[in-house]
Amino acid sequence: MINLSPRLKLISDFVPLDSKVMDIGCDHGLLDIYLYQNKNKKVKKIIASDINSSALNNAIENIKANNLEKKIETRLSDGLENIHAEDEIDTLVIAGMGSNTIVNMLKKDIEKLDKIKTIIIQSNTKLEFLRRELVKLNYYISDESIVEDNKKIYIVIKFVKGRKKYTKKELYFGPILLFTKQSLFQKYAKDNLKKMKCVLSSIPKNKILLRYKLKKEIYLYHDVV
Repeated sequence: MINLSPRLKLISDFVPLDSKVMDIGCDHGLLDIYLYQNKNKKVKKIIASDINSSALNNAIENIKANNLEKKIETRLSDGLENIHAEDEIDTLVIAGMGSNTIVNMLKKDIEKLDKIKTIIIQSNTKLEFLRRELVKLNYYISDESIVEDNKKIYIVIKFVKGRKKYTKKELYFGPILLFTKQSLFQKYAKDNLKKMKCVLSSIPKNKILLRYKLKKEIYLYHDVV
């Protein structure tokens, strides 16, 4: 069985049993290969897609090397653009993109979300914005976790079709991360707080609005760490 990095392994753990998956931005296709090789997952279908033909070719080569070309379909696609009704995709995996890119991608083909029950996202930017926008699209946070991979910290969030209300603090930090209080999350929060204080000290005092917004964020962190 193929070995995954801790980040990709966490993403794979969030993929539902018997799901039909489209991996958007599949890169080398390692996650998709693992999902088929892992009998505990039993995915019914996987489409590995990427907007970049070079990245997709890398995935195709890896899929062929593992004799899975008849199991894993590959598609050159800009986001959800090349998902079709007959694919019956119910799960999206989107990893390694910025939150603005992800949200714009989903809204661009919003009608295709009708059949999507689960969206698993790993983004390195603006997670409060990401959570808030996915909630507006009628998804709730069913799971989330944090992992360290190659000295970087990543957060993976599993959104499921449905509605829930969240506080500002829950959207900012993640309702499940706040509840479970993992030690790595505490490290992540403390590191971010330290960085934000450094940024605040460098902002001129005449930038009142900018300093005010940052102080509000710092206040939220003080409430957590």
